[in-house]
Amino acid sequence: MQKAAKKSAFGKRASYFERYAYRELTRNKGDQTGEELFLLSEKEIAALKKIRTNTYLKAIAAGSLGVILLYVPYHLWGSVLFPVTSVSLPLLANPVALEIEFLIYSVLLVVAEIIYLTRLNIKAVSAIAAACGCPARHDLNFEDNVNALIAVGLEKKQKELAAIGINPYEGLSKWSVVLYQIALKLKAALSGFLVKLLVTKVLGRYALRMVVDLAGIPVYAFWNAWGVRTVMNETRVRVMAPPLINKFVQNLFDEFKNNDQFKSAIYNTLQAISTSKRSFHYNHFLLATSILNRFEIPVSTDPNYQENFLKNVPEFDAEVERAIAKLLLFGIMIDGRLSVREKRALQNLREAGVMPYTEEQVKRWTKDYFEGRGLEEFLVS
Repeated sequence: MQKAAKKSAFGKRASYFERYAYRELTRNKGDQTGEELFLLSEKEIAALKKIRTNTYLKAIAAGSLGVILLYVPYHLWGSVLFPVTSVSLPLLANPVALEIEFLIYSVLLVVAEIIYLTRLNIKAVSAIAAACGCPARHDLNFEDNVNALIAVGLEKKQKELAAIGINPYEGLSKWSVVLYQIALKLKAALSGFLVKLLVTKVLGRYALRMVVDLAGIPVYAFWNAWGVRTVMNETRVRVMAPPLINKFVQNLFDEFKNNDQFKSAIYNTLQAISTSKRSFHYNHFLLATSILNRFEIPVSTDPNYQENFLKNVPEFDAEVERAIAKLLLFGIMIDGRLSVREKRALQNLREAGVMPYTEEQVKRWTKDYFEGRGLEEFLVS
């Protein structure tokens, strides 16, 4: 096995899942080049739909089966399989009644489901990449592309942007960032609690405990499906992004390679993209490194950003203002979706006279990119 398979790209010795993902991804025989990588054929679209359907069904089945295997034995044979044991604990005067076997059984089921879903994610990432002809072995960035896809399959957050001085959380306090991340983690637990509460309210106090517990089936099935959907969507946009980024950056370079005013605005524009997202995204990192390298702009971990940069954009020459707007929009679209925050940011830019593109255009181009129809209309606009 190649050296890259033994040592991960995450600064430590590769885990089992990283090695497994590497084997799956490097088994692909990607041979497409250029625009073929971000323009999907009807055959590729059909293959992607089949992969998505199969992955959804398996994730939903895993979530449903996990709840069934947990609660059906507990309610039918609980007294035999999961007896109550009195356990004396320090600092407590009276023994505590615990179902130790049930706790162990619950943990084992959770671990088994996590392992299954992780392997399912990796399989989906590999299948989607293969259907799109990636990773291409002739690509000089083959190993980087593989490692980026491994990160998607393992749902690892990549924070390479920090290495080039771009911070999506600029302007937020540390507590704001922490609370933002906690809110995301609480979604599944809170929705499960609310469904059980709703069932109890509807059926009243006579509701069977097993019925209440099994009501969690659609909740966990939904969140499993949501999880694999996120992974599959992220895989799709990462697979198609590199060649599209190269084409976009080359177009900008051909037009503005001798324009010092545009060069001076690049770092500030990249930071504006990042803060509009409030998240680290690998495609933005690729865009940032590509344009900085192409225009030979020195990378700094602590660049000197211009205060109120976006408000000052109308002061640039007309063609530079257009290029800044185009770079801003491309950076926002490159993750394949438009969040409420990004839509609001774009509207603010329109009101400031910085963004010449309408909301309808942006939505159409973002969808075209995700659906594999390319961005030719945007690139020539």
